[in-house]
Amino acid sequence: MCVLLRKALLPAVLTLLLVACPARDGQGPHGSKLAKVPRGKTRRGVAALPLADWAPRSMLEVKRTPISKPSHPVVDVHTHLGHTADVAAAVKMMDKLGIETVVNLDGSWGKRLRENLARFDKKYPGRFLTYALIDFSGIDGADWGKKRAAQLAKDFEAGAKGLKIHKSLGLTIRYKDGRRLALDDAKLDPIWRTCARYKRPVEWHVADPAAFFTKLDRNNERWHELGEHPHWSFADRKRFPTRAQLFMERERVLKRHRETTFIGAHMGNWPENLAQVGRWLDAHPNFFVDIDARINELGRQPYTARRFLMRYQDRVLFGTDTGAITRPVYETYYRFLETDDEYFDTAPANGRQGFWMVYGLKLPKAVLRKLYRDNARRLLAFEPYKPPAGNK
Repeated sequence: MCVLLRKALLPAVLTLLLVACPARDGQGPHGSKLAKVPRGKTRRGVAALPLADWAPRSMLEVKRTPISKPSHPVVDVHTHLGHTADVAAAVKMMDKLGIETVVNLDGSWGKRLRENLARFDKKYPGRFLTYALIDFSGIDGADWGKKRAAQLAKDFEAGAKGLKIHKSLGLTIRYKDGRRLALDDAKLDPIWRTCARYKRPVEWHVADPAAFFTKLDRNNERWHELGEHPHWSFADRKRFPTRAQLFMERERVLKRHRETTFIGAHMGNWPENLAQVGRWLDAHPNFFVDIDARINELGRQPYTARRFLMRYQDRVLFGTDTGAITRPVYETYYRFLETDDEYFDTAPANGRQGFWMVYGLKLPKAVLRKLYRDNARRLLAFEPYKPPAGNK
């Protein structure tokens, strides 16, 4: 039986090696010789197929459970709606998809923030929660932190429901002399204290996927994305810190500002190591995480991910990282969280993130309710949306 299996699998294995390891012209996998191609001719068929173009179709016959509305109304704590032209159309789609409220992280500061608040929050009460941003220009100024904290206080008083910090903090924002503005730089302390004073959470994007900090070679599991977007790579240690350094800096902030609530975007950006995320949650009661743009990671470890979400069901929030309210995004998330469907693609939600499929978690309804809505309502402390009579 083993001999027969080896004979049956050998052609497929050789074909894959030809695709993945073209090596030098005239040389096959591991130095084997390829048939010489006559001058003026090119290779044809699978041997000429670039690996980047390989798009296999699964032969699995498994069930597909479409879910157009979630088991409970949803609060999406992580969206980027700054380029939304038709807000009314977005609200209509929210109604169709069972979305109660979304957090718009593209609020900005000052005048632009007030414009966004008028366009989203004030025109559609209870449907949008717009967050402020920090202007990181002029960080060399001695009183920069105090000035930005004062502006943030005005933004909160104007109606901003939280603060969004992008990954540029810690990676690319620098002083004039080239020094990196570290996550735990004392200049930022007035900002964190202002969030605590106004009881506004910080949605904090620190670092990026582990593969983005790894050398881009044949072993990098996200090479296709990094090849298309080389500026996403932070593997150059002469230019960027390690993920470990960034996480240590974040931990120091969490310890120093225990009265401030921090939400770690993208599962704290270590969904590849949920045991470590759990240790962060255990150590820091003021730290929470959301699942946005990381169901690709959770879904390839469904048993571990399900155990994690069951254990930390009060500390995890629902988010998508979407830039538009669309059916494919939310239906993919609903399917992942609510069904036990096997081996399906998350690309409709967040684009291609690795060459693998995912498995549904089929979480209990009590956990889904917390993840979808209750945790966000408790943490963000906003006035819940009440749909008009007859529109429930």
